[in-house]
Amino acid sequence: AIKRIYAQHGAAVSVVRVATSTVADTQMANVVGDATAKTGIYAHLQARELCGFKPKTLIAPGFTSTRPGAAANPAVGAMLAVATRLRGRVYADLPSTLSAALAYRADFTDARLVGFFPMLRTWDSVTGTYVDTPASSSAAGLTSRVHAEKGFWWSPSNQPYNSGDGGVGGVTTPIDFGIDDANSLANILNSNQIVTTINGGDDFAGWRRWGNGNFSNDPLWQFEAVRTSLDMVYEAIQAAEAYAIDRPPSVQLLREMAQGVQAFMDYCGKLGALIGGKIWLDPERNTPQQTAQGIWAWDIDPEAPAPMEHIQIYAHRNTGYYTDFVKRVVQELNTLGVAA
Repeated sequence: AIKRIYAQHGAAVSVVRVATSTVADTQMANVVGDATAKTGIYAHLQARELCGFKPKTLIAPGFTSTRPGAAANPAVGAMLAVATRLRGRVYADLPSTLSAALAYRADFTDARLVGFFPMLRTWDSVTGTYVDTPASSSAAGLTSRVHAEKGFWWSPSNQPYNSGDGGVGGVTTPIDFGIDDANSLANILNSNQIVTTINGGDDFAGWRRWGNGNFSNDPLWQFEAVRTSLDMVYEAIQAAEAYAIDRPPSVQLLREMAQGVQAFMDYCGKLGALIGGKIWLDPERNTPQQTAQGIWAWDIDPEAPAPMEHIQIYAHRNTGYYTDFVKRVVQELNTLGVAA
């Protein structure tokens, strides 16, 4: 899995190892771990202290594609709990059939969860063959590369996977694709907020991620890029305001805080990371009872750009153009001395 990540981008990766068991339920329990003891998936909550960075994309290749007892996958549930605290995302591999993948989609409604169908075929230099592998690891590496090269506000959709050792060379299930074909499998998957992989030829040649959706049922949060962008903005603002914690309030301090946040959001607007945003102090949130307890509340409204997922072109017939055409022909004939 690490090799497949690195085939796309040299990202920082934190790894949690767990005990091996031949009993599927025991193995899943080991992977999920314990929230109190911070074992298994919950160990990622300690990554910043132990590894020096906070993981943003959580994956568990090989452990997210099942529905034990026709119920929601427990590893995904644990990763969502962790991702919420880390302001990250979960990349889950879905079951191998379309019907099972759609049933899986119905188990969750969370903007931090992105589901991938089908598995990928990646090159294994040891065996000298393509092998079937979960898409989540390659997708995690691709997202890291896109964010590093283009910016955290860019969607990784319609971006090509690298090939080569550990890279992507195909899919386990053929995915037919047509931009204007609502009945193509790629668009059926996307309409159910499931991400897939296509090779459309021509301008879409090469294996590339296709799909922006997450598993949210709220239209305002249905795009992974929007959730990611606002997470990054919220996190940056919190970090920038941390210097003011425990200081005595003053007009100067509060003005500095507001100016700093506004300047940051204006800068994000220039980058294209935000459509716009402002900060204000609402007197109704900052009552004497609250401020006397040391609680100060700011309001912000940063708006992240939604990816242009659907570009609609409306075609119209206009026979009036023939009138202009005939006029041009007449003029041309007149210049040649030919009577119209």
